[in-house]
Amino acid sequence: MDIITLITDLANDFLTAGDGFCEHPERMAEFEQSLMDASHRTAARFMEMVLEEVDDLIRKSRTRAERFDIQRRITRTLITTAGDVTFNQTVYRERETGKYRCLLEELMRLPGHERFSALAEAKVLSEAEEHSYRHAAESVSYKGQKVSKTTVMEKIHQITEELPEPEQAEKKQVRVLYIEADEDHINRQKDEKEGCIIGKLIYLFEGKQDVCKGRATLISPHYHGGLYAGSDGNRQMWEEVQKYIEDHYDTNYLEKVYITSDGASWIKAGKDYIAKSILVADKFHLTKYINRGSKLMMDDEDDVKAMFYRHIHKNRLEELKTLLKRILDTTGREDIVNDTMAYFENNWSAIQRAFRDPEAEGCSAEGHVSHVYSDRMSSRPMGWSERGSDRMCRLRCYVRNHGRDKIIDLVEYRRNKTFEEAADAATGTDGILADVTKKRTKKQADVAKYAERMQASIGGLSTGTSVRKILAIKERLGGI
Repeated sequence: MDIITLITDLANDFLTAGDGFCEHPERMAEFEQSLMDASHRTAARFMEMVLEEVDDLIRKSRTRAERFDIQRRITRTLITTAGDVTFNQTVYRERETGKYRCLLEELMRLPGHERFSALAEAKVLSEAEEHSYRHAAESVSYKGQKVSKTTVMEKIHQITEELPEPEQAEKKQVRVLYIEADEDHINRQKDEKEGCIIGKLIYLFEGKQDVCKGRATLISPHYHGGLYAGSDGNRQMWEEVQKYIEDHYDTNYLEKVYITSDGASWIKAGKDYIAKSILVADKFHLTKYINRGSKLMMDDEDDVKAMFYRHIHKNRLEELKTLLKRILDTTGREDIVNDTMAYFENNWSAIQRAFRDPEAEGCSAEGHVSHVYSDRMSSRPMGWSERGSDRMCRLRCYVRNHGRDKIIDLVEYRRNKTFEEAADAATGTDGILADVTKKRTKKQADVAKYAERMQASIGGLSTGTSVRKILAIKERLGGI
């Protein structure tokens, strides 16, 4: 099949659909669907044609003939956003190593057993990031192979642990940076070990700006997340945040980095890894501790709460501890009082800084965890594996950092990395690519001379159908 036949068929499909609409204008949905089906079908057939054409050019390449012997042809089917694309490709045997290779796949950076085009895989990841695995599977099951939930899950699991970061031409100069962190408790799959999975979230920003009364937005936020279990994982996570700061900001100009903490040890550990960092208490969690202790006193709750804040504002830790001992003696609630006491003793400097440092910002970590993680991972009755939850955390952070359109970069990064790790498959095709490009360009020039013929052909089809359209419209108008 050549391009003229392909486009002529598409024109026929479009014109037939147009005739049908003229006869039944009330069937607009059917008309629109017919055009979409014809477009997808033509796109898939064109991809098949071009892929086989490139495979043919590889076979005819002199560079290929010097190193690779033709063995056999195999049929391959790819799931694409236009539907299934089925094409034939040639298998070669490399004379020097005896290895069998598909040079078309290598030039395309297409892994040997990959069922998806890069764009189709990106669409699956995009849908899975926001919706269920079933929904993501149905999004690419278009007039072809059926995609299962398990296949979508495997695509999530294949996301690399290290995600690509676009290069920044010039480092930004800011005097102060802010870091907030929190965690989400994600349900495990039933067949895994007990307990929840902890998904950690760190986001860095340059400050906040008011959007309207009572609402502010972060300036240049960057999200960083995953499981990062244990002390080694925590160290790795904070070192990656520090590297991001060094890569994107002028650290000589930077004066300080505020880390807002709810008192969790893994967040406070950031002080050891982030240069020029200062710990600040999260007032939201501070208020929760004060309220828990005050409510124990029942009728005196308001007075006790006022005493808490008075001791904090006057920097009187010992008096605050005395207050907690009095609450313990009165109520006997050792669990709550000891927990509150430990919080104030371990975070007193950070609490003071939250009230006294004018540059310290309020914290919105819980809201960000809900938006970035919980909406997809913990607010619904579902279970996750450790790898699946880690990769989903990373994917959702990536989308918020770079946008949904950049998921294709994530897919291509993984595929290129796969080929780089297989050194033998990543080398030796440069000369073949040059041959293919040269011959393909000549072929395109040969096709161009048929443009007038194609235009005349389509024009003739249009003229031939116009009479039927006019009659159909007149008939419909006569009945109004």
